[in-house]
Amino acid sequence: MIIFLTATFPVKAQNILPTNKTNDVQAVAVIDKLWEAMRTKNADAIRALFTPEGQLVTVSKPRTGEEPSKTRVFTGADFAKMIAAGTGEFIERMPQPEAKIFGDAAIVFGRYTFHVGDKFSHCGTNTFNLVRTADGWKIANGVSTMEFQCQSDLKAVSVPTVEARAEDVATIDGVVKAFYEVISGGVGQARQWGRDKTLYAPDIRFTAMSAGQDGKPRANIMNHSKYVNSTNEFLISEGFVEREIGRVTRQFGNIAHVFSAYEFTTAGKKLKGRGINSIELYWDGTRWWISAVSWDEERPDSPIRKEFLIKEK
Repeated sequence: MIIFLTATFPVKAQNILPTNKTNDVQAVAVIDKLWEAMRTKNADAIRALFTPEGQLVTVSKPRTGEEPSKTRVFTGADFAKMIAAGTGEFIERMPQPEAKIFGDAAIVFGRYTFHVGDKFSHCGTNTFNLVRTADGWKIANGVSTMEFQCQSDLKAVSVPTVEARAEDVATIDGVVKAFYEVISGGVGQARQWGRDKTLYAPDIRFTAMSAGQDGKPRANIMNHSKYVNSTNEFLISEGFVEREIGRVTRQFGNIAHVFSAYEFTTAGKKLKGRGINSIELYWDGTRWWISAVSWDEERPDSPIRKEFLIKEK
């Protein structure tokens, strides 16, 4: 699949049944509305996002890290009042929100950063429990840690929560086509990380195989957010295009495996290479999901065999 600055190549793996993506988008949208209501200090809008008994808990870690954390509990109404009375513009961002749906209950969680105007304040982890009501999803309770060691959070790439495109997930061809399109682009061109995320089952893992200096194989394993954060800057600054050059597909019932041979180049062909993506998929009755992907690059002692360079029709 894609490369790192060190020219090692990542991988993806794991198989967990997905939730309804429409519900995911709707649940995350509630939290996006909370950020906007906080920014505009709209107390009525904040209160409307909570259930009548809704609460928010903050867990503040001391800057020194030497004292116990302090916990404060707010009702939704108290929290709305506090934000409305605050000074400055409150800007909270959760770049890579995750959602889990359990019938009429949901969890939306992720790392966040908090600014007052242009000034950075703190970071942490948000966990919101939502319930589905006659008026839509509402926040039943939430817990937010307040932390101050935030270098990696400030560099996090924003990944929007979007609906999957029907043409991307209706067929294996569509999934593989999108798989290459989302990470390819010229210098300065933003990658389609929201669309990319719709291709995978929740809790996907990426694992890249490479050879260490001692010649032994190395596996670099990460989740989607770590994969995005570790590769985005390089892809955009260098210009990276990956295309399929061969495919071997095997399908049985509702499961499939694709060996997809690829080649990649960066702008001006400063870097180029080939390899194989090993993609596991399943059909849930409505669409295809990628449940696992692994890849390895071609090396002099491990060339791509001709059988993997067949272009299936």
